[in-house]
Amino acid sequence: MKIGIISNLYPPFIRGGAEVIAAAEAEGLKKAWQHVFVISSRPKNIRVRGGRLMGSKSITQDEINEVSVFRFNPINIYYYLNDFKYPGFVRLLWHLFDMFNIFSYFSVKKILKEEKPDLVITHNLMGLGFLIPRLLRQLKIKHIHTIHDVQLVTPSGLIIKDKEQAWQHKLFTFIGYVKVMRWLMGSPEIIISPSKFLLNYYKQSNFFAKSKKVYLPNPVKGAIDIKKESSQNLELLYLGQVHKAKGVLDLVKHFEKIKLPHIRLHVVGVGQDMSKAKKLAKDDKRIHFHGWMQHSSLMPLLSKMDTLIVPSMCYENSPAVIYEALSMGLPVMAADIGGVPELIIEGKNGWIFTAGNFDELNKKIISLYKQRDKIKLMSENCRRSVAKYNIDNYTEKILELANETK
Repeated sequence: MKIGIISNLYPPFIRGGAEVIAAAEAEGLKKAWQHVFVISSRPKNIRVRGGRLMGSKSITQDEINEVSVFRFNPINIYYYLNDFKYPGFVRLLWHLFDMFNIFSYFSVKKILKEEKPDLVITHNLMGLGFLIPRLLRQLKIKHIHTIHDVQLVTPSGLIIKDKEQAWQHKLFTFIGYVKVMRWLMGSPEIIISPSKFLLNYYKQSNFFAKSKKVYLPNPVKGAIDIKKESSQNLELLYLGQVHKAKGVLDLVKHFEKIKLPHIRLHVVGVGQDMSKAKKLAKDDKRIHFHGWMQHSSLMPLLSKMDTLIVPSMCYENSPAVIYEALSMGLPVMAADIGGVPELIIEGKNGWIFTAGNFDELNKKIISLYKQRDKIKLMSENCRRSVAKYNIDNYTEKILELANETK
């Protein structure tokens, strides 16, 4: 069986967890001796080192960890990763064009006709265009779609707690965005969701009426043994986009209320609200901004961390960063929103607090500082809690689902 994977982004172009999951899936299938290839995007005039042109200047082909990756630059107002640079009305025009991006349609069609896959697994499609599911139906290619967020209902993919009825969401319903997205996506043979929350959300929104729906948590590539360094400090880590919806601004703002000098906060990531976060920090020497870090540089820092903080204010699916932290033996302190609580066992592999209640979070942080000897004892529980989600088990399940589509 030949399998194609389509993802709007693919390493080395990374924005969040979805493209990391797509890469893990592709590498897992390749390891299982399946014929697999990937279709993704790239910025204009930028090619991955070693990439070659494929019959035209618009499509390139390279190899990432032995997986063949076809890339092209979708014609639009700007490249997907640069959306934070533009005002709202420009982003709205971009989304409208993206829904019916005919250039992407023909680029993907060209690759599919040459590669002739038996099955295509799609991940996030925003930035590649939402004509792709219809293309797969026209070419009569079996289709499995993995949902990662709520972007089929609201283009930003972000719904903030207590702002579920915000005018932006009502606007997209009013102009028919949701109805059009239902029509464009149709009902792939199988829908995969890493969280029960997101599966139920799309069911309630009347998506994928005829699809088989499967709950399948994200894969963990492999446990990494981090030798924790001893310290009198409590080292807290935020790892992700620096965006207000992720709760990082409130995390930094309320951290000032913790007066203990040996509790420190590390922020790793970039995003449109970085300058605001630094301003809120007010030169607090306990708060360290590391920016974006390569994986090799990140590992030494992780060896110093005690706990990952996930303070999201938006409805998350099943954050890949939580799986990664737990697989490293790092407990997680997370907001009880979206699919996050499905991953945390209170007091075993982490702690849950009420989303938006940063006073409650601070109390938990201070309590943890006073009994930080517990953290090391929790490491094995953390690893054990995600052990069953290893990439081999995930790949086996994907192949079982693939065989169902024959």
